[in-house]
Amino acid sequence: MPRKSITLPAEFIFSSEYRVLYSDVNSANHLGADRVLPIAMETQLRFIKHLGYDSATAFEDAGLIMGYSEVQYLAEAKYGDELLVELAVDNLQEKSFELVYRISNLNRDCEMARVVTTLLFFDYQKTCVIPVPESFLERVGVASGAAQ
Repeated sequence: MPRKSITLPAEFIFSSEYRVLYSDVNSANHLGADRVLPIAMETQLRFIKHLGYDSATAFEDAGLIMGYSEVQYLAEAKYGDELLVELAVDNLQEKSFELVYRISNLNRDCEMARVVTTLLFFDYQKTCVIPVPESFLERVGVASGAAQ
């Protein structure tokens, strides 16, 4: 099977630290593969709150839903390890955008994982995906009209 690789952007616009919890560790005594995406999602929520939104899951008169995710595992982490999760906004489209994450293990001085998620704004009243709001683009520092 060919190995896939997540390409990192040139610049990350947000970062957050995360300490590996006991509940993150599996029977092999390291961070479980199933815990990497939730760590990225925690950083996503922190980023949205950092942008000034009151709610981290429903804002801009819509909900934020995930359409796709991919994880590239590069190294292990153990209980208590400090992780640095860096986040970038990438691949802006009319109705979607990606968040790209680089997760580094600060205790082992190595890159631990890469994650990419494709996100969409969803109008639950109309039950449809809506265009990425201009005000969201402004908050992430994207010039008007940059979405394709």
